[in-house]
Amino acid sequence: MQYYNKNIILQFRFKIAAADFKAVGTKAIEKLREGAVSVPGWSLVPNNFEGVRVACDAQSGDGWLLLRLSLHDPVLPLNIQSDSRGGVKIIAQKLLALLDGIADMDVSPVTKYVTSH
Repeated sequence: MQYYNKNIILQFRFKIAAADFKAVGTKAIEKLREGAVSVPGWSLVPNNFEGVRVACDAQSGDGWLLLRLSLHDPVLPLNIQSDSRGGVKIIAQKLLALLDGIADMDVSPVTKYVTSH
């Protein structure tokens, strides 16, 4: 866990086990893009060329998340930042609900974080 000016920033890496990891990663990014608009307090940040960036209001995590596809490795790096204590956990829980059911993607690093904090 990293702290910058009281902000909490965490990075996770979702490993993808499929041979065509880009297809699985693209599916996860699109699922997040489509689902984020239905989460109260979340909004897509426009003009993001790295993946999907979501802004989260004070009641929904007080920060942001960025999910992107690695160009060369079978992983989806995820960054979550919050300005509030417990905000990263709130964001992570909502994200897990959106990404539920994507085959060949290991979300256990976030699941472990959510259940241990």
